[in-house]
Amino acid sequence: MRPGHKMPFLSYLTTVVLLLIAHCGSWTGANRLGPFKVCPSCRDPLGAGRPPRDHNVAGSTSVLAQGEPCGVYTLSCAKGLRCVPPPREHSPLQALLQGRGICAKHSRTSPTERPHPTGPHPSHSGDIEKAPCRKLLNLVLRGLELTIFQSDRDIYIPNCDTRGFYRKKQCRSSKGMQRGHCWCVDELGTPVPSRASEDGTLPCDGDLEEEEKVEEEEEVVEEQEHRERGWL
Repeated sequence: MRPGHKMPFLSYLTTVVLLLIAHCGSWTGANRLGPFKVCPSCRDPLGAGRPPRDHNVAGSTSVLAQGEPCGVYTLSCAKGLRCVPPPREHSPLQALLQGRGICAKHSRTSPTERPHPTGPHPSHSGDIEKAPCRKLLNLVLRGLELTIFQSDRDIYIPNCDTRGFYRKKQCRSSKGMQRGHCWCVDELGTPVPSRASEDGTLPCDGDLEEEEKVEEEEEVVEEQEHRERGWL
């Protein structure tokens, strides 16, 4: 190589090295910032492939998004959503206790505004909300939406029949393997004398016959409500 060409070659080589350093620096910085842009609040390394939660709800990550499973002992649903039992669930309260509910948009029409098809109980749906057990149930469920319960706590959710009155047997929720406390009441919720049997069960007068009758009524009412909402 001629002496006259030595300086241009060194200048060209220096330029190439500087470009490589700048490119590697920007690539490393992008790799460092990338994960935080995608999911700034992800803490579980195993959840890298999961879609991020909805961060638009009051900037909080302590709520459940629409369609996520929910229940009494889980996080609350996001604003505008409500934890509801799955469609055609025969034990809706049990489903919420077991975390088998679903966060969904709550757009409930007032019972007096819903068209009622001809049937044996034309005013049944309107009277339910005024019944004593149903009124307490609605109050309790509204409180559950704002509360996160610990697994070692038991709660009481009123056990109502299809008319909105109390069923003969009322129980608190179970705590792990320990069955919740139960007692007998009349249809207005007033406790009545009762005694547990030898196997630990509490037989309330006529509760078995009532359960069978109530289950039949619930199936009819549930099917009617599903038809009104267009689910069937």
